[in-house]
Amino acid sequence: AEVNFWKYDKSFRHPLISENKMLQQHYLPEQIMQSLERNGIDGCVAVVAEAAEVETRFLCELALTHPVILGVTGWLNLYEPEAAEKITAFHEYGPLRAFRIDFRQGSIPGPAVMLLLKEYQYVLEISLEGPADIAALKKWITSNPDQRFILRDCGSPDTKQLPASSWETTIRELSKNRNLSCKISGLLERGNRKSWKPADLYPFLEILFDSFGPERLLYASDWPMLLLAGMYVQWKSLLEKFTEKYSREDREHFFGENARRIYRL
Repeated sequence: AEVNFWKYDKSFRHPLISENKMLQQHYLPEQIMQSLERNGIDGCVAVVAEAAEVETRFLCELALTHPVILGVTGWLNLYEPEAAEKITAFHEYGPLRAFRIDFRQGSIPGPAVMLLLKEYQYVLEISLEGPADIAALKKWITSNPDQRFILRDCGSPDTKQLPASSWETTIRELSKNRNLSCKISGLLERGNRKSWKPADLYPFLEILFDSFGPERLLYASDWPMLLLAGMYVQWKSLLEKFTEKYSREDREHFFGENARRIYRL
């Protein structure tokens, strides 16, 4: 439910890209196809790595020539006055299924924007990279029960240590909203990249699966960011091993059916 593609440019502002030479190159579908095939992945959702409208257009056009991209999560400044007009303009891109949004303190998109997102059935993917008013976020999600939301990167925990109580509280509170799902991704690169063990991540996965349940969690690789800490097959294998205790139906939901349903793929 999440891979990133880009043509590298020195103007990229994403911290992982700007700080790691490994990521300072082009990453396109051709470079992940073999990994997807070997791991039994039929398709992916491409997500913008940069908060830029041009990246949204790039991914939508890339999806038209690469059938493996089943949907696109783009970016628009949903807070600006022209947001509703731009959402309508971007609706011409068939592969577009969602928009990424960085939740801001004391600010939410206006009612016209929320109405259009619901009308076009666009998912909102929420990033929590810094301090956030969780009570305000929960209230916003609750007040839009017909809008589908996804929490990106498990709420961005620090996986170099055991789960922080503040992160667990956030996850358990937000998960009470049935219209919120969560992507299982981003855990490897937030941990000890060169010395991690599967057991380091199991406590986080236990909390996430207990909170959201297999029916609201989405398998996501966060490729190529995860290459900073390992290979695609390591991440997929880790999650396959962890989910062995769940039923076949639950695993099918987690590894694909939830994404198909939520993104309307």
